[in-house]
Amino acid sequence: MARVLVFGQFGCIAVLLFGGGWHLPFWAWGIFGLGLLVFVWAAFSLGTRNFTIMPVPREGNRISKQGIYTYLRHPMYTAVLLCGVAVLFGAPSIWRWCALSLCVFVLVLKIRFEERALTRLHPTYPDIMGGVARLFPKVW
Repeated sequence: MARVLVFGQFGCIAVLLFGGGWHLPFWAWGIFGLGLLVFVWAAFSLGTRNFTIMPVPREGNRISKQGIYTYLRHPMYTAVLLCGVAVLFGAPSIWRWCALSLCVFVLVLKIRFEERALTRLHPTYPDIMGGVARLFPKVW
């Protein structure tokens, strides 16, 4: 199941990137840049020991609650969605609408899968991350 979710996520990302033009207005580039910034911040906050594209924790991982992980449980998924929204609304196409809709669905499934795996490995995970939003502060 983990591989299917990763394949679905990266398939959606490919369609978002290549499913339309790149003549984006300035505001869309701003949102896209914000998504990239969130991704880079998340990568540095997480560290190389915890980083994986799979929704299964790496052996020897630890729960990160530093950097952007103070505010979001899954900031890399937030980054994907910000970049997707930027290209969808900046240069819309039917392919991008479908891809972003499917991407949201896949990422929600991936979050649920990942959080179950983290809870099995770290039974205190729900308590530690209890007040931290999953994707967007004050939303979910």
